[in-house]
Amino acid sequence: MNERQYEEKHLAQTISLIENEDEMLKNQQKELQKTMQNQLKEVTGNTINTATEESFYESVVEYRQHEHELTLRYQTAEAKEKRMNTLQTMAQTPYFARIDFKEEQETAETLYLGIASLRDKKDDTIIIDWRAPIANLYYEGELGEAYYSANKETFTVDLLLKRQFKIQKGQLLSMVDTSEMINDDFLLDILDETSSPQMKNIVSTIQKAQNRIIRDTTSKYMVIEGIAGSGKTSALLQRIAFLLYHHRNWLDVDQVLLFSPNHLFSDYISMVLPSLGESEVPTQTFTTFLQKLVPNYTIRNAAQEEEQFLSGQDNPIQKLKNGLTVLNQIQPYVASITHFGPIFRDLKINGQTYIKKEQIRKWYKQTNSTLPLYQRIQLLQTKLAKKVSGLQKDEAKKSWVRERAAEKIDDIYENNPDLDDSEEKEKQITKQVKQDLVKKKFHPLTRQVSNYRFINFAKQYVHFLKQLSENTLEEYGISAEKWEKSIQTIRQQMKNKEILQEDALLYFSLLKNIYPVNAEQKARFIFIDEMQDFPPAQAALLKQLFPRASMTLCGDLNQKVFGNETIVNSIDELFNGEEVTRYQLTTSYRSTEEITAFANQFLSQEDQVQTTARNGKKPLIVNSAFQRQAVDWLENDLLDETKQKAQWRTAIIGKTTQECNELYTLLSESTKENSQLITSENEFMKRSIVIIPAYLAKGLEFDRVYAWHVGENFSADDQLIFYTIATRAMHELNVIAFGQNSPLLENIDPKTYQQKDLMAEI
Repeated sequence: MNERQYEEKHLAQTISLIENEDEMLKNQQKELQKTMQNQLKEVTGNTINTATEESFYESVVEYRQHEHELTLRYQTAEAKEKRMNTLQTMAQTPYFARIDFKEEQETAETLYLGIASLRDKKDDTIIIDWRAPIANLYYEGELGEAYYSANKETFTVDLLLKRQFKIQKGQLLSMVDTSEMINDDFLLDILDETSSPQMKNIVSTIQKAQNRIIRDTTSKYMVIEGIAGSGKTSALLQRIAFLLYHHRNWLDVDQVLLFSPNHLFSDYISMVLPSLGESEVPTQTFTTFLQKLVPNYTIRNAAQEEEQFLSGQDNPIQKLKNGLTVLNQIQPYVASITHFGPIFRDLKINGQTYIKKEQIRKWYKQTNSTLPLYQRIQLLQTKLAKKVSGLQKDEAKKSWVRERAAEKIDDIYENNPDLDDSEEKEKQITKQVKQDLVKKKFHPLTRQVSNYRFINFAKQYVHFLKQLSENTLEEYGISAEKWEKSIQTIRQQMKNKEILQEDALLYFSLLKNIYPVNAEQKARFIFIDEMQDFPPAQAALLKQLFPRASMTLCGDLNQKVFGNETIVNSIDELFNGEEVTRYQLTTSYRSTEEITAFANQFLSQEDQVQTTARNGKKPLIVNSAFQRQAVDWLENDLLDETKQKAQWRTAIIGKTTQECNELYTLLSESTKENSQLITSENEFMKRSIVIIPAYLAKGLEFDRVYAWHVGENFSADDQLIFYTIATRAMHELNVIAFGQNSPLLENIDPKTYQQKDLMAEI
């Protein structure tokens, strides 16, 4: 039996073990469900015996014991369900690598690496989790003497073999023995295959550089800079999976925050973590995160809107607010108003004032002047709550309360003829009814006090913005008139219960310095993808809210095309005096050498991308004088299954949403049936052919890309936008131009592309 036959036999045996365990768990789950149903009936049927004190305590103890046992069974059922889901994935690809090694004079051991561990009937380990300490022998060990660390100890082994497999649907497609590191040619072979609807199972493509990122457990703050297609997002996701495994004794998924640029991107990566052995990591945009903190306003994220993406121009006011300058002025501002107090408002019910703001300010000034503002506001709240309670007692003595209470008591006795009608009982009911009537009337006032609504927060925020110095405004090129106009716009937006994201962040930051805001502080690990579009103020707020959390930032500076302030320029200030570990991934694995060489021409010389040796066709530029002719060529090429694999994922990327909409209306009904128009980040990719605007394609990848209408609408200033479109392509790039040619295409090297002139074919 040769090595190939041995591995095929071992694979079949392993899949059989997986199927056996899955079947066993299914049977156990059925039995567990029956037991749980019976126990649930018992718990429901149990009553608390109050005959004697002894029987009361016995029945309570028995009830709680049943309840506890039921809870444990629920947890067991959930764990079994999670394991069965893992086994279903493993049945398709049980493992991706093998290591053989010897420890001292012991006999050689063989271990296979997969997304989760597996043992045979003798309890011998067959597959180890790729995140286990000993698995690092595969990622970083060299044949011969090698090392791995576990439980703060270092172990020396003789590494005899490193073998990598490509297994799909339970079939061994190829195997390669590696030496010092994962074989690049094998990786290229994997990438040369068709991609799946989500990112491929990426565990098997970990390189040494990525492995250092993934397994770094000492760095609190980390920055991963990577070019398009360098695997930075893959490394980020693998790092999450590794940390969840490494800290599994205390780290829960709800203590991990993963920020992505938009909902479309979140959906795109949502299936990746299960392939890494983890699931259910909360993925969200910063807008959705901030919306929970500012629930009274609808947040608009203008920075992510298409207009700003296309302009690439800095909005000076937005840049100022998204930076650290304004955020850093909140605490000095709060200190400056602490003596006099914030802007108070009258406490009213249906337009009638019960406590005037002037009185509230007097009571505020009576609080301990040595305390910070938020503590003085807490003391003021306690005072106001007592005053409202006193108002309620006074109100209970009024005639309307007596009259309404008498009516209600009559109704109560009429509807309950057996009710005790003694004088004492009637007094008791009367007192309760009066309290309920007054409590209901004063509920709005009570709510205002409990929610600190005796402060006019909207006016306070506007007042804060008005305090910004002229020097600060001048530094950002903002005139006093323009700043005042923007404040008037904010005032109107807040009246309409709307607020821009950058204002929402500053507004919330101001609030949490005025009164104690209850914000959950669970997060221990924060991950930010596409950091080039993540403003520093957002990262600073996360640091304030989660001071104990580690933070990993990841992005591609070449794709910084939004015109907003970026975190990249403020890392030193954000993490002032704290160590930041930086990693750079400079080799692209996504696109072919030909696509990368073509796209490189739209970057400055210092930003040029290194590529792998994977080759493919040169990008094709299709020229036409007429739009209809360009559409016909596109449709024919899409349907030509002889040219490429039918399951390829294809994107037709337009510069604007409007152009994508116009193209979709020009397509035939049959093409529309096979395509999906995506114009919002809230949509999900459901088909293999999508038509999508450039601003939504950031961060995504496709086997084949058509850059639609690269004509006069692409100016020479649109280099980064076109670079973003071109680098979405893994295997094939087609550039379709009609009408007047884009100046972008005038000076590119003719050796880097093919050309097709449709007019010449008429």
